[in-house]
Amino acid sequence: MSSSNKALALTFAGTCVLGFIAYSAGCSVPSRTFYDDGGGTSNNGGNGNSAGSANGGTSNGGKGNSAGSANGGSGDTTAQGGEAGDSNLGVDRPNPTKGLIVIGGTEVDETKGVISVIAPDTGKELHREELPASTQIAAIGYDGADKRDIWFVFISPGTSFPAKPDKAVDLQVRYYADTVDRWVTLDEITPLQPPIPGTVTVLNNRLAYLSYVVVGSTPTPTLTILDTTDPTNVTTVTSNYMPATPFTGDLVSLVGTRGTAANAKSVGGTLDLGLSQSCSQGVCNFFIQPIPVGDTIGNAVGHEIGAYQGTPLSYAAKLQQLDYFALAPAAGNVQVYPAVAPDAPEAAIPFTAPQTATDLSDITVAECQNTAIFTAKSENALYGVTLGAGAGVKFDLGREGQLVAYEPFTHGVIATYNPPTDDFTTAAPDAGVPGPAIDAIDVTSTGGATLKIAARTAAWMPPTDLRANVLTTRFPVAFTCP
Repeated sequence: MSSSNKALALTFAGTCVLGFIAYSAGCSVPSRTFYDDGGGTSNNGGNGNSAGSANGGTSNGGKGNSAGSANGGSGDTTAQGGEAGDSNLGVDRPNPTKGLIVIGGTEVDETKGVISVIAPDTGKELHREELPASTQIAAIGYDGADKRDIWFVFISPGTSFPAKPDKAVDLQVRYYADTVDRWVTLDEITPLQPPIPGTVTVLNNRLAYLSYVVVGSTPTPTLTILDTTDPTNVTTVTSNYMPATPFTGDLVSLVGTRGTAANAKSVGGTLDLGLSQSCSQGVCNFFIQPIPVGDTIGNAVGHEIGAYQGTPLSYAAKLQQLDYFALAPAAGNVQVYPAVAPDAPEAAIPFTAPQTATDLSDITVAECQNTAIFTAKSENALYGVTLGAGAGVKFDLGREGQLVAYEPFTHGVIATYNPPTDDFTTAAPDAGVPGPAIDAIDVTSTGGATLKIAARTAAWMPPTDLRANVLTTRFPVAFTCP
């Protein structure tokens, strides 16, 4: 969960809301399909600024600024991008064989929103896209299911992050073409409710996130669920989910696992909605409400997990049906709860981590190393805890702990930093004022009593002019740990 998440008062409204132009449950969603700026169009080459040949791009090729060639070429793919000759861009895509880091943020002066694609082994920036003026990346989700390899990119109006709760956002469904290092946009849906950072959850052919509707003139937290079965025609299942018995408490997190225990590939999965309840003197109870999602939205019994202060953290495993929760209790060490059955959180038996951090920020799990990694803000640290033996290591970041994500292809953890001020721009090089950072951190463990964490420095040269607000990595469901 992102450090910018807050506990949010939860009240659900029941019908289409004027402020979002009638796109709640039962209402239509404007949708259109378009393609990136490279290659030929559907049947007759490029129709951008110059004509394509008679047999240009294939049926799913990109729409370009330069002509498609006679054999389904993509025009100037180096300059314009897009794999027009690949007829699978809008349907099935090959399962990826290399990793990607995708970051949504701004350039250093914070005047331009950007989305950056970075190679996880070197930190090299493969592609940077500047957004239209006065827009920002609000959230990004990745679907690594078989033959999917697609990204859900939320773009919000305005120059601030997170997205304003009373402003609708656009959702772009994208595919990243590795061979030419360019985005291909498969669909755009607008308007949608703004996502709360850190809550975008991808299930089988479904996407869910915590959001807002405007009731009267007041933004009210709610749950949005989209049908992503056809990535070129995404539709809304519900934009204002209301359970039969209203939830009690404040929304604080959302994660989910794919499918069911009997069939991991079945439509949907189980959402675990985190609620903050019974708060007193800065300490609250963390309640998990499972929500089964498939062709319909089901019901399940919720359960109180434990008490916490600060921010509760949640993570959904990619390679198994397992959710993790990390809580900083009122006193004592951090508690980590592996919920081996997402529809039965009462089965989560915690273990005590060695750390006593209280200002938790974000969590990921190095699944191939069986190690949980979480950050803390005021402690300026990243912590590792093995899930087999509870062995812990503290890694000094030298700056506030913010976003973290596991990158499976390099088996490392990516940690980003967005400075709260621009003091670094005028500080002397040796003044100790950290600027934007994208760190690669190697984790060595098998989940037992031995754990080593070290910064990757050899051949790691990420961009230093990128302020990260959103961090996502490519993590295929079919990935096999070495």
